[in-house]
Amino acid sequence: MRGASRVLAASFATAAAAVVLGSALPAWATIPYSSAGGAYPGFGPGVIDDDLVGGKEYSHDRDSTTIGAVGSPPPFDAEQVIAWDGKGGTVDVTDFSGTRPAYPKDDDIDALANHGDFAYREVKNERAHLLFSLDDTYNLVSLGGGFAPMSLPAGASSPYPGPGVVTLGNGNTAGGAGEVSFELGLIGGNPPDTQGVWAMQTEVNGMPGPDDIDGLEVWGPEPPNADANKYSLQDDIFSLSAGAAATSVWNASGTPYIPQSMIISAVTSLLPGPRPDADLQELVNLDALMVHDAFGVPDRFDDGPNGPGDEIIFSIRQIPNPADPDGFYATGSELFVLNASAAPTFLSHGGHKWDHGYSLSTFGGTLVDGQQVFAYDINAIEAVGEFAVPEPKTYVLLSTALVGLAFLRWRTHR
Repeated sequence: MRGASRVLAASFATAAAAVVLGSALPAWATIPYSSAGGAYPGFGPGVIDDDLVGGKEYSHDRDSTTIGAVGSPPPFDAEQVIAWDGKGGTVDVTDFSGTRPAYPKDDDIDALANHGDFAYREVKNERAHLLFSLDDTYNLVSLGGGFAPMSLPAGASSPYPGPGVVTLGNGNTAGGAGEVSFELGLIGGNPPDTQGVWAMQTEVNGMPGPDDIDGLEVWGPEPPNADANKYSLQDDIFSLSAGAAATSVWNASGTPYIPQSMIISAVTSLLPGPRPDADLQELVNLDALMVHDAFGVPDRFDDGPNGPGDEIIFSIRQIPNPADPDGFYATGSELFVLNASAAPTFLSHGGHKWDHGYSLSTFGGTLVDGQQVFAYDINAIEAVGEFAVPEPKTYVLLSTALVGLAFLRWRTHR
């Protein structure tokens, strides 16, 4: 959906930055963060440009500083979150290292959210557009046999030029693992099941381009502030310790928010097919997240007083299973809704359910009919609207200015 001018402009900006920085510096040099967004978000059938959305954060797999996406070697920085302006500029923001008393070990973040994610309710009622990113690895499964990891292109700067480096089963295209894609909500009569690219690699991080975005949070405050205060770690089971349950979602304060057992229960209640032989506690790993904590304490997953309670939308890492007729116990692209007071369901968005069958048909395919199948794995989710308008207080200032201007014109022409 991007015009050619946007692509050329981003490429020119990156090249210009390289010239200005000079050849004496390392091959990879961060483009400084500039302002982004700052307006009050609204909803409509179109999709807002990424550089008009403020407070965008991402985590990289593996976690790194702003200069650590694909450098050689990348400067790994466990649990570091990066802010991005949508024009290629980035800056380090939150680092969750050392915040968890029950699990002090440095780990790798693989999901981000805010306790009151903007547009959570709107994305559920088709007024907002769903954002997602794909993992840089997925599996090719030989039915009745084994499976092997496959690599997904990172995006526009990969050998497979973007946008739209991935062709989906419905004929639409999505971005690579270092890019952010969207699915339209049905607001305004949008056609169902419509995907495209929202932010290209050069827009997320112009230098170096990220090769795998695995956590997203948008519409927060501008740096140096940030508002991602819920997150998941790379392997949920690693947080299992004597006398403590494994945790799938953590609070920024360092306390557990949702135990892995609750995620496993939700997943197994909805997914069909035979379960893999391995322990599900080792296989089920939450890797994409949105949060709507509306009741009680924000750091606690509470029941609602008279109905639905706190709620999350999530996805898990792909679980191949050659013994399953379709090759997967979980494709990793199913999107689950877990409410503290209700039975889990699949997310409905874009005029369809994000269930096992949909994810297989749209995010999967067959290499050899009846023998080899594959599926892409979603590992980050968020939501946006169509446009941004001035904040309410800005309207007041604007109205005051217009009244003053009218008065001056009246005085001048008396």
